[in-house]
Order: sequence, then structure tokens, then C-alpha cells
Amino acid sequence: MAKLSLWLYGLLLLPILLLPAAVHALQDNPGLPATDAQSSALVEGFSLLADLPTKNQIPFFENRFRIDSEVDTITLLFFRRPGSASVVLVRPDGSKLHFNTAEQNQVRWHDATTYDLIEINDPMPGPWQAIGNLLPESRIMVLTDIKLDVDPLPANLMVGETVKVTARLLNGGAAVNARDFGEVLMLEVIFISTNNAEYSNFGRGIIHVAAFRDDGRGYDERARDGVFTGEFKLDFVAGQWTPKYIVRTALYTREVEQAPLILKPAPITPEVVLATTDTGNHQVLFHLTEPGVVADSVLIQGRVRYPDGSVDQFALNTAENTELSLSLLNKGFGSYILELAVFGNWQDGREFMLTLPELSFVVNQQTVAAPALEQLPEELVTMPVEQPEHLAEFPWGMVIAINLVILLSGSVAIWFVVSGKKRSSLLFWRKPSASTDTKKKAASATGSNKKQPATPTKAQKNNDLDDILDLSLPDD
Repeated sequence: MAKLSLWLYGLLLLPILLLPAAVHALQDNPGLPATDAQSSALVEGFSLLADLPTKNQIPFFENRFRIDSEVDTITLLFFRRPGSASVVLVRPDGSKLHFNTAEQNQVRWHDATTYDLIEINDPMPGPWQAIGNLLPESRIMVLTDIKLDVDPLPANLMVGETVKVTARLLNGGAAVNARDFGEVLMLEVIFISTNNAEYSNFGRGIIHVAAFRDDGRGYDERARDGVFTGEFKLDFVAGQWTPKYIVRTALYTREVEQAPLILKPAPITPEVVLATTDTGNHQVLFHLTEPGVVADSVLIQGRVRYPDGSVDQFALNTAENTELSLSLLNKGFGSYILELAVFGNWQDGREFMLTLPELSFVVNQQTVAAPALEQLPEELVTMPVEQPEHLAEFPWGMVIAINLVILLSGSVAIWFVVSGKKRSSLLFWRKPSASTDTKKKAASATGSNKKQPATPTKAQKNNDLDDILDLSLPDD
């Protein structure tokens, strides 16, 4: 009976999951209109969406997925191109599962023209692979004792709103004792754009909103009890988004994908009215743009930072200020910055709290026009204008002469160094002195003596001179 109920559950879920394949099939074959029977079947299948529980899934990436040992039954739904062959499953041990061999392997396999619906009891744990012309809308549903249960988000969410989320990792209906894990579990919250061209978030992709740890800090009540509690702020663009929650452990991974929701813009739009005089105050008008919000419940509070650095707190409510207008002191030119938080109730009774983007405006310094010429005093009009003194011309001739002297002196110094001459060689007009001539004659005579041998008489005279000039003492 348990297996039969699981199989019925998969059949009830099938019409909802077949929508993407139907859309692709119609896109690939635009000339084939859907029959009335097919349309009624799709409508009847989608009507069951509200009665079905949240799906637990296993991540499916690049035709690969991993099954942990805690999975009792798994349902695989693979969408493929119309007319393509059924998929082939490769188990962790390398063996393959085909549509033709499903019955002998005790696998239930339904082969259609655009999808394969497969149910496997006690699947082999480990990495699996699906081979085929698959579409990205394929899903892997897990029917097991380990589930991720997430409370649904409230309706009518708005940009800037702070939302509380509670998720539980359950094993057989009871919270998982996360103390058995070596590391703290973490819940990831992501929002996926539906890429609906009618909304502003078309083409935005995936936004990682928050990550909560089961560590007993912040908004988490108890550490490692398998229950995640946290708050996150919706500070991204409005539009149609699909919330998704992921818990990863060393042994298994669980994902929960909730139904798409509409994120609405902030319900308050501020308008700044600048003062027309130096003594008047600036005004900030807050317009309520969301009809679903109860106007009498709106409360706006925050603070304003003036150009002089001072900060003031303020609070507005519709009971005392029906127009929701804020008067700001005129403290001269500069930047005025407002931080705003809005509280209120929806018509269905749900309370909300959101933060508006920082509002800032600049007041420019006022300029005063100069008086006309005829309005000036007569003494100023007739006052003579002083002429600037004549500036002396630059002494270019002196600069050129100094540079020439420097160049000439440098050239002479270089010539002395290169030629080895003395400074006296510059006085070429002077005659040589008598001492100079005597030295030249003695030098020439010495040269001639070297050429002729010395006579005995001259040698004797030289010896006599040597005896007379020898003044050294004897050795005794």
C-alpha cells in the first residue's frame, strides 16, 4: 500500500511538472494546435497544485545527481525534446538502466514522447548520470524520511520588507539531531527570476538573499537542533520570483522550491518640496501608492541629517498627520539626508515593516545679481582706473653675453687640458728672457759633449773640482 500511495503521489504531481515540456513542445511545433482534451487535462492538473505538499528535490546539474544512503524511494522526471529517445541511467557502479530492462530491475518506467517518469525503490547510493537530450526543467523528487520543511512566505511582499523564515530538517517527522555532524548546518535562501517579460526583474537571474546557520546566534533559538530561524531583507528589484531553500551536509543535500510569488514595489513614494524663501521650511510629502495597505495604519519614522551635521528624529502617523507631510528646518545650502522606515497593515490583517531607500536632496546656494551700473554711487562710476606700471623688458643682451663668456672660458680650459700647454704660452707676443737663452745654450752644449770624447786636460780639471767639492768625512 505504501508503494502504491507513493506511485499515486507521483502521478498526481506529473501534470504540474509537465507544463514546461508542454510549453517547449508548442514552441518547437507552432503549427500543431493543442486539442481540447489536452488543454482540459493541463488545467485539471494545475488545479491540484494548491493541494500538493512542498517538493523535496535533489540538485540536478549537467545531467548528474547524487543519491545518499537515506533515500528510500526516488522519482525521476526527465523532460526531453519531442521525438527523442528515452534516457539512459548510469548507476554508481557503471551499470546502465534502460526502458527495456526496467522491469527486470524492478524499476517502474513510463516512457512518453516528451518525458520519462521513473520510480526507483532503494536506489544505489552514489553519483548517477542521465544520458539523453534533456531539458533544464527536469526534476528529481525524493520520497524519504529526511526532508526539508520550510514555512511558506506571506503574500503581498514588498521591496524593502524584512521577512522572517523558519525551516526544519526532519528525519521521520522529527527534527534532525545536527549535533552528530562535525560542522554547523547552514540554510541558503535564494530567489530565482521567472524571466517573465511582464515584470521588471526579467533577466535578473539568481539572487543569493541570505544564509542562516544552526548555531544558536542571532535569530536562531537553539544551536544544532535542525531548526533554522532567521530574517532577511528583500532589497532587490520588484517582480516575479521563485524562492528556493538549500541545506547541504557531508552526506546529503536537500532543496525546497516554493511557488512563484510577486514582489511589489514599496507602498510609499516621497516627494520633496524646497522652500521658496530663506526663512521657510522644506517639505517632504509621502504618497501612499498601494491600495491594499490600510491608510490609517501607516507609521513613518526615521531621522534627518542636516548640512551642518546635526541629526533630528521624527515620526509620522495618519492619526495626527493625515497628509503624511514632514517639515524640515531650513539650515542653508547643502545636503539633506533622510533614513526612513515604514510600518503598517495589509487589509487582510498582516503587519509589515520595511525600509525605504535613503532619501537625499541638495539645496544650492542662492546667487545675488550684481547691481546695474547706473545704481552705483557717482564717485565709483567716475573713479579713474589705475593703469598698470610699465614692466621693464627682460635683459636678453646681458644673458647672451654671459653665456658667450662661459662658453669661451670653458673652451680655453679644455684646450689646456688636451694640449698640455702652460698658461705662459698664451703670451706669444713676449720675447724669451736671458736666463731662458742660457738654459737653452747649456742644453745644446751638453748634447755636443755627449757626442765628442773628453780630453785629458778637461778630465783633470773635473777631478780637481770633484776633490774640492767633496765635503764628506772619511770613514775613520
